[in-house]
Amino acid sequence: MQQSRELAADLVIAGGGLGGVACALAALESGLTVVMTEETKWIGGQLTSQGVPPDEHRWIESHGATKSYRKFRERLREYYKRNYPLTGQARALEHLNPGNGAVSRICVEPTAGVAVLKELLAPWQSAGKLILLTETRVITADADGETVRFLEAECRSTGRRYVLKAPWFVDATELGDLLPLTGTAYVKGAESKRETGELHAREKGDPENQQAFTLCFAMEYQKGRDFTIARPEQYDFWRSYVPRLTPPWPGKLLDLTYSQPSTLKPKTLGFQPEGVATGSTLNLWNYRKIIDRNNFAEGFYAVSVRA
Repeated sequence: MQQSRELAADLVIAGGGLGGVACALAALESGLTVVMTEETKWIGGQLTSQGVPPDEHRWIESHGATKSYRKFRERLREYYKRNYPLTGQARALEHLNPGNGAVSRICVEPTAGVAVLKELLAPWQSAGKLILLTETRVITADADGETVRFLEAECRSTGRRYVLKAPWFVDATELGDLLPLTGTAYVKGAESKRETGELHAREKGDPENQQAFTLCFAMEYQKGRDFTIARPEQYDFWRSYVPRLTPPWPGKLLDLTYSQPSTLKPKTLGFQPEGVATGSTLNLWNYRKIIDRNNFAEGFYAVSVRA
């Protein structure tokens, strides 16, 4: 086994998603030194390695965002205007949305998000103020009561281990990895009204009542082409699967009809990859669209791409 390398800083951040990067930048701009780990190859989390455009509110361009997040969004747009052959109309847009997805006012390719985040961190890395350890995950913690003395992390590609020391540690992982490792008290799921005093909380808590995962992957539509593959294992089961839920799900799990979150009434989505209007119904094809070929010079992209 390789000998562990000890790294010390004013702050150690576990997790290099958007929250971790924001935390690092705030600390660095305040004069602190930082060590940040990220278990994947890319920083950026949902926006990059997970392929999920930011789920923003409708007023994001005018208010309801931090100064640092606004800077990040501006840099994303600058990145496209600096590097891509946009149409004149797209280039002139103050609030350019490269993908024109419905979920966000700024839907971008994962690689663009990574590039901009790296630009933001580059000066601090160059000055030795930030050490970024990608493909590295915290595996153990040394804690004494409520005090964490150090974390041990391992790089999955090299097997190298690091002992990370700091006066302060931040958990910015996707699932709160440091909580059980450090013995920190935590709760999960839906808490009861008795526990929190919330007016609309449920009477009985349910630790397993958690938000579902979203798995995104890039898709494109080529008219007239057939890319149908052989039916995979369990295809028939999942095609007809109806989950047993309370309140009940309106039908098959893999279907365009789902339970509307605020009313729990059945609602059917549209799905039209050619861009044909679907009336008042949301066209799911446009929801997480990350490349709208109409924003770019003719022929640069053959098709649009959604995640």
